[in-house]
Amino acid sequence: MNGYFSLPAMSHKAVEPALPLCQPAQTFIISGEDAEAAKLAHSCASGQKDVSNFCPGAWLTKGSFIRAFVVFAIAGSLLPQSRAQTPDLSAPPSSACFNAKIEKVEFPGINEADQKILRGLIAAHEGESLNRQQLRQSLRVLFATGRFADLRAECEPSSGGSVLLSFAGTPVFFVGKVTVEGAPGRPTESQIVNASKLQVGEPFTVQKIEAALVNIRRLMEDNQFYRSTITHSEQANPADQQIEVTFRIHSGDPARAGNITLQGHALHSLGQIEDIAHLHPSDIVSAQRAASALDRIRKRYQSHGRWLVQASIAQHRYVPASNTVDYTLLVEAGPLVEITVEGFRMSRKIIKKNVPVYEESALDDDLLNEGRRNLLNYMQAQGYFEANVDLRKESDQAKNLLRVVYQIDPGDRHKVSRVILAGNKYFQDQNLRPMMQTQDATLLLPHGRYSQALLKQDVSSLENAYRREGFSQVKVESEVEDDYQGAKNHVAVTLHIIEGPQLLIGSFQIVGNDTKFDDPMSALNFLNTGPGQPYSDSRIADDRDIVLNYYFDNGFPNATFDATAKPGESNHMDVTFTIHEGQRIYVNRVLVAGREFTKPYVVDHQLEVAPNDPLSQSDMLESQQKLYDLGIFSQVDTAVQNPEGSEPRKNVLIELQEAKRYTFNYGLGFEFQTGQPGGSSDQGISGVSPLASFDVSRLNFRGRDHTITFESRVGSLQQRGLVSYVAPRWFDKPNLNLTFTGFFDHTLDVTTFTSQRLEGSVQAGHILSKRRDGTPISILNYKFNYRLVKATHVKINPDEVPLLSQPVRVGQPGFSFSRDHRDDLLQTTRGNYTIADFGIAAHYFGSEADFSRVLVQNSTYYPFGKQRKSSKELVFARSTRVGVENPFGSTLIMQPGQPTVGTPALIPLPERFFMGGGNSHRGFGLNQAGPRDPVTGFPLGGSALFLNNFEIRFPPPMLPFVQDNMSFAIFHDMGNVFTDGTHMLHSLARWHQDKFPCGNQAPNTPPIIGQGATLCTYNYISQAIGVGVRYRTPVGPVRFDFGYNLNPTVYPNFVNTAIPPASPVYNFAGTKQASPFNVYFSIGQTF
Repeated sequence: MNGYFSLPAMSHKAVEPALPLCQPAQTFIISGEDAEAAKLAHSCASGQKDVSNFCPGAWLTKGSFIRAFVVFAIAGSLLPQSRAQTPDLSAPPSSACFNAKIEKVEFPGINEADQKILRGLIAAHEGESLNRQQLRQSLRVLFATGRFADLRAECEPSSGGSVLLSFAGTPVFFVGKVTVEGAPGRPTESQIVNASKLQVGEPFTVQKIEAALVNIRRLMEDNQFYRSTITHSEQANPADQQIEVTFRIHSGDPARAGNITLQGHALHSLGQIEDIAHLHPSDIVSAQRAASALDRIRKRYQSHGRWLVQASIAQHRYVPASNTVDYTLLVEAGPLVEITVEGFRMSRKIIKKNVPVYEESALDDDLLNEGRRNLLNYMQAQGYFEANVDLRKESDQAKNLLRVVYQIDPGDRHKVSRVILAGNKYFQDQNLRPMMQTQDATLLLPHGRYSQALLKQDVSSLENAYRREGFSQVKVESEVEDDYQGAKNHVAVTLHIIEGPQLLIGSFQIVGNDTKFDDPMSALNFLNTGPGQPYSDSRIADDRDIVLNYYFDNGFPNATFDATAKPGESNHMDVTFTIHEGQRIYVNRVLVAGREFTKPYVVDHQLEVAPNDPLSQSDMLESQQKLYDLGIFSQVDTAVQNPEGSEPRKNVLIELQEAKRYTFNYGLGFEFQTGQPGGSSDQGISGVSPLASFDVSRLNFRGRDHTITFESRVGSLQQRGLVSYVAPRWFDKPNLNLTFTGFFDHTLDVTTFTSQRLEGSVQAGHILSKRRDGTPISILNYKFNYRLVKATHVKINPDEVPLLSQPVRVGQPGFSFSRDHRDDLLQTTRGNYTIADFGIAAHYFGSEADFSRVLVQNSTYYPFGKQRKSSKELVFARSTRVGVENPFGSTLIMQPGQPTVGTPALIPLPERFFMGGGNSHRGFGLNQAGPRDPVTGFPLGGSALFLNNFEIRFPPPMLPFVQDNMSFAIFHDMGNVFTDGTHMLHSLARWHQDKFPCGNQAPNTPPIIGQGATLCTYNYISQAIGVGVRYRTPVGPVRFDFGYNLNPTVYPNFVNTAIPPASPVYNFAGTKQASPFNVYFSIGQTF
């Protein structure tokens, strides 16, 4: 039997074998500290045979320094220890392993893929002769990988005089997935995992587990679970050298508040303090709730002017017998504090905004002095440029009062007449002014904008802009001239710019970049530094970040960057970038953990990291983001296994936590409306209807990132249900998506009948092109819609139901195309956007009406003005929409007031074009444009649409309070809805409505279809102008639009003269006009 043995320490008395101790199998082991072993190593390596000693092995250990020695010991068939036994003279000498040819190198217990990597690291290679230096170096390199806790090398003779070399040892395990079972909800599972401080990928040790248990127990006690028990289990995966850790929590009952005592001068009783803090005996109190209780106490005192209040927990003690925590509260009320302003009338609102005591809920000298500076800036911003603000404190011990007084001497109020830039040659004024806060007086800023602080910022901003362009000696001097040009209290601010010489880059070179990247878009090709470019430290700092980030993303985590510059020719600097690449790290394997229901390929298709790729932090982050985007994981963590090891190939760890597959939402409420069906009144009654909602979402359907959703709304007036199935990656293609939708609606729309609507649709989307960041540019959608709408429970003669409300069925396939080249979806300043939608409804698809539908919209955005290259640019925005519906077969288009014969097939009302509102024509109310019913006057929509919008969007000015968050726009909208395409074409040049037919009827006469006022025409282009206000928010601009219609629509006014419950009797009462003035509120731009 071949084998080996090794001892951490020697015992020379234990064994005295009579045989030579160098046997066919030998062990070479490295040690960091064993000097005796080193001596024996030299003895054995020199071929000496000393029967009084043998060569013990010593484990490879990790220390500050490793001094390696080659040692070998007997490892083989151990014969009976008898001095009389004859030695085996056929055994090779002890040095037989050295200088012998290596037949094979193995790593027992390591998978073959990793063995191949390790063979490439060591100095001893197959086919070469083994020597001591190779072995020493191989052991050192293998240990430096960080994958072995101890390490030994074994040598075994093989046929032909060669040897088999194997490296074995105890592997280091790394932290894998950390999970929690039995979390009480607060703390959550994530909070417990974070408290353990176990980092995925780091080496696993018993000490870290013990510390994790202590940290988790502390977290549980902070949340009042003093009786919790915490256990853990470990599951090792030798193939990946990982250990998955599971913490099991049995929280027990939470501790409650016990006795509460009060210390200090609180000015309130204990009971009052308990009520203020919402802290009473027997309440469940965690560390977070205790902190909230103290905040409530402080805020209550501060609301009464005691800003120096101190509230804390002086002591808390857990009582195990009763599972309670006794608290001792320390409250010092402190004096009353009054903060006032003297010398200038100022509202409390302005004082609170500028004195940070109110915002920080604290009072100290730093905050008071900051308040003084803020008030001075406020006064100067209001035109009091010579204002002076002093601060003093007054104490009244008798009244326990502290007064903080800001004494303001405002001086005369000034107006900034001019802001002058002088001496600037490199930059033009329009390039510098957007960087400045100081502004001259305008209509919106009647006194301008100026203060010492703002002027100081402007000087710094201008100097930094010049320094970035190579003007290292630039100097900006400010001059403020009062009574400018003889005008009393008019101020001129002049900024004198002394540019100095510009430093340019002479020669430029990069050294040390030995790796050649086959990437035309490499960041190294787009540096700020280059021959002839301005020289500045900020540009070089930017290039440093660009270079290092590029190397980090291409597998060089240890890359370093040095920049040197030396004077060259006149006003030129010769620059050299020196890159130390370091070792390139590649991905060995990608290990995914945490999948329970998700199919592997769903995760694999989102990963940007793959074996043999350079290790890239950005690829790992992008993989994490794409996995989050699936919507089926609540947590995604990425890490590198063994990050401190020196191995050139590392495993990437993806730790997943699947989100809950089922989500339930429900609610109860009511709705109120007038005209609710009920009783005998055709006008209905006013009443309340109960309303209930219930929604269910099923994520991760069949292990894919597909979602099934059911939504329902149930009330006495409306019952609605929707079922949808969404496959965002159809056929596992990221550019394809598929959606199925089913919809049912049962609604009491009016008092005369009930509407039932059944709709189904399917849509397949194809992303044709994307930007570099992955957002789509061009999208093509294929869709099919089927709708059935019918009226039931009709309470009047069906002949009296309006023609457009008759039951209708529509089946319509179609497609849409969109192309988006806008620079910003929320705040577009340049680019274009185009969308085209086409559909055809025919009886072949189950439709009762036959018609085709085309709608095209194109929008463009152009910056203009002198500042078009800055953020302070004007934008000219244009949008044009054209839509046409063409009937065919037996379907007709009828003009308003046209007599009908029989029951013709018409384009259904829901399928017609409508216009009007904040997102279309701002000269009309919502959907109020176009043809109207000749009797009731309600909009009917049309089969053709034309709309053109013009907007000039102004850059945001710097305003008080709102800063630069508010901007303005002026607009012009023109267009209308027409009965058909022919009338639309004939009306494009008709800018006024023909109002004569609308009033061509005798008063108090009934409507006669095809005669009189029922022939009112609406074929003209309506125009509107207006002003818009936009306020910037994180979710997009909040928009207020004020539109005025230059030629509002006029339509006949037929009034019902019958007294209910009699049938309606309509008589002509003249004409009505749509409101010319309209106001809209919305989020986002109009287009």
